[in-house]
Amino acid sequence: MQNNFMLSALVFTCLVFSSSSFASTSLSDSQLKLKAEAFVAAKNARQKPDSAVTDIDHYLSLLSESFIDEYVHYKVTFAADKTKLRARLIEKMKHQTLENQVILQQMIIGPNVVVLKLAEKGKIIPSGQDQVLDINRVSVITLEFDKQGFISHIRRHGESL
Repeated sequence: MQNNFMLSALVFTCLVFSSSSFASTSLSDSQLKLKAEAFVAAKNARQKPDSAVTDIDHYLSLLSESFIDEYVHYKVTFAADKTKLRARLIEKMKHQTLENQVILQQMIIGPNVVVLKLAEKGKIIPSGQDQVLDINRVSVITLEFDKQGFISHIRRHGESL
């Protein structure tokens, strides 16, 4: 019950906060739904055992040139630098991914913003280690889109809200 309330409060805050900047140039709900589904598919593809640099490049193609990637829970924000992000994501490919799946559980659409509740399950062996790390988490991610339909701000609100 408390988790649903927290998610609802978070969604309301995100929708109100983002709606003021795009009220006159909003993408349609169907456009936002397709873009959010494309983001989830690209996130999933770049984290698979057989992922390739082309999967990372496709993921990056969804982002605006001035995107912000914010980890709200940890109070960490990365400014737009696709070259550095690409290098970090390629470095993550050194982890041996045994399995990984990102599942879209819930989507809420507002004016140029989509809130996603994602479940992620998998197993990886981090580079330089020999122990398997199990991944089993639920997270909430907010995607804000610019006027051209690219993701301008990713807010990662943490796990298990």
